[in-house]
Amino acid sequence: MKGLNYMDKSKIRQLADYAVRQCCENSENCYWPISYDELYHHFGVEITDSNESAKLLEKELRQREEINELIMTEDCIEMTCHLRYCPQCQSDPASLFSVLGCNLYDDHEAEHNHEPANESSDEDETQALSM
Repeated sequence: MKGLNYMDKSKIRQLADYAVRQCCENSENCYWPISYDELYHHFGVEITDSNESAKLLEKELRQREEINELIMTEDCIEMTCHLRYCPQCQSDPASLFSVLGCNLYDDHEAEHNHEPANESSDEDETQALSM
């Protein structure tokens, strides 16, 4: 059909390989956006959120085991990769906790019976009111 520009499977794989590599190698929190402009700059391929090439690329990316989540927005592809494929996330324990959503002070506080520093007891409040 005239006007439709379909890419071959090898080109789609090449774009997907690049997107996955960028996400896994550069992300510090397993999240990485790839703009359609970036793909055009590196590969000369026009991707939009509504063309057939984007649909093929999305399908290919969704099949990749490295990709956890994927959103095709109007100007980029937003991806998160699985932690085991993100070396930078594994090397920084603070980053790892942020990815896992673990707040050491709140989640493990009850385990050790610690009171948060900013909370006062009922006796402290009573003394403060009587002054």
